[in-house]
Amino acid sequence: MVARSEEAYLCYICGIKVKVIEGGAGTLVCCGEAMTKLDKE
Repeated sequence: MVARSEEAYLCYICGIKVKVIEGGAGTLVCCGEAMTKLDKE
């Protein structure tokens, strides 16, 4: 997975949301699970 600048992600376990400032390769992980990319609203 490649995180791109300005994308938002959610952890369904704890509810934290993060916004990518500088993109890069790898998987965003929180609470031991991959975070879910949110669609633009």
